[in-house]
Amino acid sequence: MQDTHVTNLTPLHLACANGHTDVVLFLIEQQCKINVRDSENKSPLIKAVQCQNEDCATILLNFGADPDLRDIRYNTVLHYAVCGQSLSLVEKLLEYEADLEAKNKDGYTPLLVAVINNNPKMVKFLLEKGADVNASDNYQRTALILAVSGEPACLVKLLLQQGVELCYKGIVDSQLRNMFTSMVLLHRYPQFTVSHGKKKHAK
Repeated sequence: MQDTHVTNLTPLHLACANGHTDVVLFLIEQQCKINVRDSENKSPLIKAVQCQNEDCATILLNFGADPDLRDIRYNTVLHYAVCGQSLSLVEKLLEYEADLEAKNKDGYTPLLVAVINNNPKMVKFLLEKGADVNASDNYQRTALILAVSGEPACLVKLLLQQGVELCYKGIVDSQLRNMFTSMVLLHRYPQFTVSHGKKKHAK
C-alpha cells in the first residue's frame, strides 16, 4: 500500500513498489525516466528495494539505474536493503558498485544500520565486503559503541575480531564514550585488555 502523503509517484514507481516486472520492462522500453524522484526523493530503484521486489530492482540496475541516489533523509538504496535484511539484494547492489560507506542524515552507514538492527549475518557480510568497521555516526558512535549499547554479545565479539579500534582521538565527549565502551568490554569480556588504544589478550 502506498503512503497517501507521497506525491510525484510515477507509473514506474508504482510498478516497482508492487512488483510488476512486466510493466517495469514496458515502461523502460518506452524510454521513461529511470532515475525520476517522488516527493520524498525516492527513485524507482529505492521503491523496488524498499518493497523487497528484487526482480524489479535487478531490471532497473541492468538498465542503468543509479544505486547511490539519496532520499530526503539521505538514505541510499543500500540503506533500505540492509533495513529489509535482504542479503541477496545487498549483494546485488554491491555488484553494481553501490557506495558501501554512504551516510544518511544521522551519519549511519549501511554497517551501522545493520548493527542497530541487531543483524549479525548482515554485519558479517558487510564487513567481508570491506565496510569500515570504525565508521561513526553524527554523535561519534562507532559500530562497537552501538553494539555494546544493545544486547546481542555476538555483535561485539564479531566487531572485536575485525580489529576495531577501542579508543579514538577527538572531542572530550567522544573520549568519554569510548572509555565507557572499554570499561563495558572489560566487564563482559575479561579475556581482552586495553592498552594505548589497542586490544590485547590478557595473560
